[in-house]
Amino acid sequence: MRDAYERVIRFNQDRDARFLPLKYKLMSSSAFRFFRGSCHLFYEDLAQHQTWEDQALAWICGDLHVENFGSYKSSQNVVYFDLNDFDEAVLAYPSWDVVRFICSIFLAGNELNLQNHDLKNIAQTLLNEYLDALIQGKAFALEKETLDGILKKYIKTVAERDPIVFLNAHSQFDGHNKRVLTIDQKKYFSIDSKKNKQQLMTQFQDYLNIQNEHGEIVFQVLDVAIRVAGTGSIGLTRYVFLVEQTVEKQFYLYDVKQAQASSLMFNPILKNQQPAWKNEAERIQTIQNFMQYIPPALFSRFSFQGQSYLVKALQSEQDKMDFKQCIEKSKKFTDACHYMARLMAYAQIRSAGRKGSDNIDELIDFAAHAQVWKTQLLEYAYNYYQQVLRDYESFCNAYASQQQIDPQVII
Repeated sequence: MRDAYERVIRFNQDRDARFLPLKYKLMSSSAFRFFRGSCHLFYEDLAQHQTWEDQALAWICGDLHVENFGSYKSSQNVVYFDLNDFDEAVLAYPSWDVVRFICSIFLAGNELNLQNHDLKNIAQTLLNEYLDALIQGKAFALEKETLDGILKKYIKTVAERDPIVFLNAHSQFDGHNKRVLTIDQKKYFSIDSKKNKQQLMTQFQDYLNIQNEHGEIVFQVLDVAIRVAGTGSIGLTRYVFLVEQTVEKQFYLYDVKQAQASSLMFNPILKNQQPAWKNEAERIQTIQNFMQYIPPALFSRFSFQGQSYLVKALQSEQDKMDFKQCIEKSKKFTDACHYMARLMAYAQIRSAGRKGSDNIDELIDFAAHAQVWKTQLLEYAYNYYQQVLRDYESFCNAYASQQQIDPQVII
């Protein structure tokens, strides 16, 4: 018997128990949120029921859906729009990113009150966008100068945000006129152990100053807190650091997230050999550097108490697209997503030929023969979208029953 609730609970059993109730509450809020938080279910099922053959190998994001594309600023202060989450990234079949993305189109579109026949047309259009871009064999960057339509307006808006307003939304001055993080018990939580907090601050400050070119204490860590963000990653150890650059008297926020094995590595999902990595943070950073046009500012790795972490700046420009303006508007939804379809192809082209991936000509050949498999992929994506709706309903029923037994699990 299929039991989505038990499969989710079992997969997350090693996560931080304090925050898992929040994850399950968020997953019960919508079918799309459930899909975002259950990447492992998707691949467990796909490995058993894939209906098309795919012999190509490419670097894939792994958890590709419409909300894992977003804006960010590079070290050169240019705002880009690209794939932005690589926690699940592995060497696998290129169609796996495509089918998860198309499935997310159905789920996100369903929440926007779009009809199934419109969503099928959108899915077909976006798949063709991906294939056309892959056949061209050349990867491009997406920045405000090269965009149009709804995405151009979005990039322009985030690029104009005030970083001071952003900083003040996440920190404040205490009674000693010292800037500290704002503990809101929603996104930011205090670290109970003073010893652990001090060790974090000391080691992260040492790490930052090793990175600078002057060999002096340029970065001073002022505060650190537990950070909760996203859906799938809730329950992993994650911190936010407040840092002052002492020379220029500027403040920065750093997101530091625990790196763990891709969910595609659990169970017999992947049959092809993966490269040997020093740790999971190296895997994620390396693949992200392969696939993105340019990484976000201050992107690096950090180790603490034997665990590896990904480090990046928290920025006012960092965001994901708000699809509310696409409610009941299929054309706007298509316009919002068609660049995402091309970005899938660009990421696979950039990473082609790296550490076991097929080269560009082989990926072009894969796309050129899409008539053999694309109808099956589209049918699978639609049918799995229906399965997610059923799994979501089952999950919500089990979750509601659990609340009656133990109401304390609600945050």
